[in-house]
Amino acid sequence: MADPQIKSSMDNLDYLTVILYRLGYVLATIMLPLLVFKGFSFDSSAYFGVLIAATMLASSVHLYLKNYRVIFQYAMWIGLLLAIVGQSWLALGAAFLVIGGLCFKEFFCFRIFALNYQPFFMAGLWFSLVCNWTVTSYFLTAIATLLLLILSIQKWRMPIHFDIGDKTKYQV
Repeated sequence: MADPQIKSSMDNLDYLTVILYRLGYVLATIMLPLLVFKGFSFDSSAYFGVLIAATMLASSVHLYLKNYRVIFQYAMWIGLLLAIVGQSWLALGAAFLVIGGLCFKEFFCFRIFALNYQPFFMAGLWFSLVCNWTVTSYFLTAIATLLLLILSIQKWRMPIHFDIGDKTKYQV
């Protein structure tokens, strides 16, 4: 996470990764309800949209501590490999882990009500989809999507350098 009071010099890659990260939340906000409400299918564009959104988030996250940064990045790499070999449920679980986990990280920046519970909403949503609990999945999708929408709006309202913070604190 970044320190908003510090404005480090930013290059084009910094701008690109911040924009990709923020667009990842926007794409997740759009694709998550499409995935569930339009009839869940592993060959749908919404399924691939969720995977792409989580990949955008994991690949462009700005966390000082590399141990946490690597957890999200490798979870999504493994998720993409699982999608390739046909383990779609596990791939979706990896995407949900990334989305939920990074929402938890953002809770400490924005203090959005219930955003710290997003990992539980995403895990519950995955489980309800696996068990084919339609009503539960609709309910959890509505909550998760609302939280993603509020977070997306908050992210785009703040200056881009807030996502970067102090570059000297990043572990390489």
